[in-house]
Amino acid sequence: MKTTVDYLNAVRDRLNLPSDYAVSKVLGITTAAVSKYRNGHGGFDDLTAAKVAEILGVDPLEVISACYFARAKDERTKTLWEDIWGKAVGATAAATLTVCAVGLSVVPTPSQAAQNSGNFASIYVMSNCRG
Repeated sequence: MKTTVDYLNAVRDRLNLPSDYAVSKVLGITTAAVSKYRNGHGGFDDLTAAKVAEILGVDPLEVISACYFARAKDERTKTLWEDIWGKAVGATAAATLTVCAVGLSVVPTPSQAAQNSGNFASIYVMSNCRG
C-alpha cells in the first residue's frame, strides 16, 4: 500500500518540483502540513487527496483510502481501508489494461501496413488519463 510520503514524492516527481515548499503551494497546504505527512503523522484531508489524485491521474478513492489508512487507530479499520485501497488500485489497473488491449488490437502488423499504405483511415484512441 502506498503511503502519504509516496504520494508526496510522486507529485513532486510528476511536476518536477524542487522542494516540499513547491509541493505545498501546488496542493494548497502549508509546509508544516507537508512536514507532518512526511513524518508519518496522518494523511491528507479529502480535498488534498483529491488534488493529488488529479495530478497523478489516479482514482481519487485510491489516495483517499490510503489517507484514511494512515489515520486509522486500530487494525480492523486499517484492514478495511487497505481492502478499499486494493480495490481502487485494481480497478484503475484493469481499466488501464483494457485501454492498452483495445489500443493494441487496432495496430496493424508491418505487412498489413505495407499493403494498405495508400489507404488512410482514422483511428480513435481512448484513454482514461486525465490531463
